[in-house]
Amino acid sequence: MAKFEVQPRDRGAYFEHPMVIPHMTLDEYGPKFKDFFTFKRDEKGVLEAKWHTKGKEMLWSAQIHRAIWQACMYIGQDMDNEIVILGGTGDKWIAGMDDETGMNEAENVHWQSYDHMYYDGTNISEGLIFDLEVPTIGVINGPGFHTEMALFCDITLMAEDAYIVDMHIPVNMTPGDGIQIALRECMGMKRANYMMLMGQAIDAKTALQYGMVNEVLPREKIYDRAHEIADQLMKTATRATRRVTVQVLRAPWKMAFAWELRHAFGSEMFTTLTQRPTHEDKYWKAKSASVEKEMQDK
Repeated sequence: MAKFEVQPRDRGAYFEHPMVIPHMTLDEYGPKFKDFFTFKRDEKGVLEAKWHTKGKEMLWSAQIHRAIWQACMYIGQDMDNEIVILGGTGDKWIAGMDDETGMNEAENVHWQSYDHMYYDGTNISEGLIFDLEVPTIGVINGPGFHTEMALFCDITLMAEDAYIVDMHIPVNMTPGDGIQIALRECMGMKRANYMMLMGQAIDAKTALQYGMVNEVLPREKIYDRAHEIADQLMKTATRATRRVTVQVLRAPWKMAFAWELRHAFGSEMFTTLTQRPTHEDKYWKAKSASVEKEMQDK
């Protein structure tokens, strides 16, 4: 019987088995996400992924809700990505809700509760932890909700004028979509409980003091700093070591997700179905104005 000599294919940063199905490249999946993400990758494999809406600050929508975890899936399978920098475009992490792409929630409540919120929502959190098997740097480039996505990253940077706030209780929803896990793990149970129940806003200085973020910077310098950190990570360990290390570091997130994420999200959907809250950004706009005025007065 003939013996085949199979040699791994040299891809530059790594070797690939010559008989496997090649992964989808950035040139292939990048255009799929052009309406939601701007991707830039350097020669070292550091991928910068900035979400946007029409090239400006991102507005939250059902479309971006699905696109985030889909992007994690595509990015994660691309073996040419070595580090991922995730953040927002412009001056906001998220600028509000996209009124142009909304739908009648009362008429689509069952789709809204499962396909949109539960299915997409759980996959966002799990995608950031499980699909991206490389170091991740979350960049909170300004104010916005759903900051748990940056907190789930291995390293988190925060702009000086940004703040973290949970919108669930004030709009009559149960905080079960992962925000409660992120806050509890990053700031402790008593602080997290108070923040969620009272609608407390955490400014950048306090977030750093509590250990929620690693560095606070002026907005105009924050992405440059993210790339500096990425460059340092690329120099300090080999490819395999970087990738395996982050899996060790993420063990607490994985345990928390397995223990709580999906049934807690189910609890949130229970109150959504029974209380029928409306996904509007009236509270967010009012809260933003209040917090920003308070910060200016300090």
